Amino acid sequence: MFSFASWMIRLPEPIGAILASRPTPQPLFKNMTKVTALPDQIDFNVAADETLLEAALRSGVPFAHACGGRAKCSTCRVWILDGLEACPDRNSDETSMAVRLRLADEVRLACQLRPEGELRVRRLVLDETDMMITSQLGGAAATRCGEAKHVAVFFSDIVDFTALSERLSPYDVMYLLNRYFAQVGDIIEQNGGFIDKLIGDGLMAIFGIDDQPDAPLRAVNAALQTLATVDRLKPFFASMYGIDFDIRIGLNYGEAVIGTLGFAGHERLTAIGDVVNLASRIEAANKDVGTRLLISEALRDQIADKAEIGDFVRVRLRGTGERTSLFEIVRLKPEIDAELNARRPRETIRQGGRRWIRAFAEDELQPYERRILDFEDYDIVVVRGSDSYCAFNNACPHLHLPLYERKSSAQAEKLKLPHTQSTITADLGLVCRWHQSCFDLLTGEIRGWAQLQQDGTAPGYEFAGDISKNRAKLIVYPCRKQDGFVWIGLD
Repeated sequence: MFSFASWMIRLPEPIGAILASRPTPQPLFKNMTKVTALPDQIDFNVAADETLLEAALRSGVPFAHACGGRAKCSTCRVWILDGLEACPDRNSDETSMAVRLRLADEVRLACQLRPEGELRVRRLVLDETDMMITSQLGGAAATRCGEAKHVAVFFSDIVDFTALSERLSPYDVMYLLNRYFAQVGDIIEQNGGFIDKLIGDGLMAIFGIDDQPDAPLRAVNAALQTLATVDRLKPFFASMYGIDFDIRIGLNYGEAVIGTLGFAGHERLTAIGDVVNLASRIEAANKDVGTRLLISEALRDQIADKAEIGDFVRVRLRGTGERTSLFEIVRLKPEIDAELNARRPRETIRQGGRRWIRAFAEDELQPYERRILDFEDYDIVVVRGSDSYCAFNNACPHLHLPLYERKSSAQAEKLKLPHTQSTITADLGLVCRWHQSCFDLLTGEIRGWAQLQQDGTAPGYEFAGDISKNRAKLIVYPCRKQDGFVWIGLD
């Protein structure tokens, strides 16, 4: 029988052995497809046998992928801006996730998408906060039988949310809510609270489920921290969407029935009773009296010696026939705030008409390493140069977005977070991660603009407007070394 081997020319040794040992040449990539990724404004090519995620990671584009590209987490999701017709139908794995999350046709999982033509996409997971609110890798909820407990109930609502939502796209409405809820949820949990439910733009939380004796105080602390966080989010939402974002909070204290409600697979822990209904009405009363945070008399009695109480109002709450006294909280008393929020105080001195804060020991940073310091109203990044230190506000002065995330590179690697960060040049220039403009870290001056479009907008952030006309400097702070420590001058 004729066979290929019967007529194949056999090469003499050692030539035959040498050729046999060589790998068969393979073309690097075939049928390359161009993709443009925003907000990175990076072009890269996808081969016919690659997914969008594989090509992006190969090209250094920081796509999140918590599950490792198995269509289990949805953190690699992208919005198809141009070229949807070049995207094949979803496979079974992607379809399952899309149905579960009700994803629009334009939202695709990069780990499953193999484009057949040019695409322009926007990454929808940009940092660790986005990672947390989008990942579908999670655990089960707690359950318990009904029991009567004294609890503090927290209700919050977004001011004029209906009007705000009418100005935004459906995706941006959900993104805004999730970003806000992610921040507030973290505060509530850190104060020992439990998020009962989210109703549209409203949030309900319970403090004292596990019989914490200081639950009323913890609820007040969470409310004050939430308002402070919203104040810090305002520039972000103003630059992203051009909106004035604010919330109102109502707190009450009393007995409620705590238990798990629902049917198989959909159980949730909740509180039931008049204390809950009254808390909701207290929150609504803020609108009538022009306040942001009101508490009931019952809760006031629990924390009166621990907080500074502002004015009180007499109002007729919705659904009631008599007037009720409500109290406005100004702040916690300094000694209570220091004890409850247990921050290690930073040493402060006054010198040369300026307040100096001791940051850390000189040897704690290596050359060109950085550290983020958390202050009440802002974050400060400290960078060590070859023989000096620089400090600056951790916010782009044009888009008001963070220049650096709080997570360390090791944490980011462990969580498979996007790695896009601002960069420091050898001559102490800061290249902004959002639009690649370069700032002088010694003076804050703009060294040069980059990656702005002809109309002056940053790619992927066109809604922020023409930022080329905004020549605001980076806010920098003086640094000096003294007694083996680095000191930062704040004012």
